[in-house]
Amino acid sequence: MTNKYSINLLQAELLPKTPLLSLKRVVSLWILVLVLMLMIIGLGQYQLFTATKLNVHLNTIKVQKVALQSDLSTKLSQRKTDPILLEKLSTLKLLTNSKRVLHASLTDGTKTYVAGFAKAMTELADIHQTNVSLNAISISHDQMSFSGLARTPDAVPLWMAGFRQASLLSGKHFTHFKLTENKQHLTEFVVSSKAPSESN
Repeated sequence: MTNKYSINLLQAELLPKTPLLSLKRVVSLWILVLVLMLMIIGLGQYQLFTATKLNVHLNTIKVQKVALQSDLSTKLSQRKTDPILLEKLSTLKLLTNSKRVLHASLTDGTKTYVAGFAKAMTELADIHQTNVSLNAISISHDQMSFSGLARTPDAVPLWMAGFRQASLLSGKHFTHFKLTENKQHLTEFVVSSKAPSESN
């Protein structure tokens, strides 16, 4: 059996109560608040630095874009259409259109009796007579007219006899035939597939 030689007279109820807000706790709390505030301030400073840097970068880009816009506006104002060039372009368009119409007319068989104007000139050259000189030739659709000079009146019928050898003139009916003598004693003639009164 164990012997007990001491008696605890200080009961738990008699011990002083530990205060809720002790100096140690207050100091710890202030240190914690200070650390949190420093962290918040540091985060705010970092965000401010990042935003400032981004703002500077965006301002630089804005200045560059404004300068580029000004430069392009200047170049655009300097590149106004030259009225002389516009006039030349209009002339070229008109000339091109005229050439297109002329080409269509020269290659349209219905306007040159199918054989075409070039073939008609070739055939007239093939049946050329030394005593006959042509001054004017008119070929429009199926209507033809020739006028010129001949040394003698009988040279014209001889020349027209060669029409049978030309595919363009063969079988063509020339209803108008006129012979006159000029002051130089040369025969002026007009041969046409229609009389002048039939012309429009």
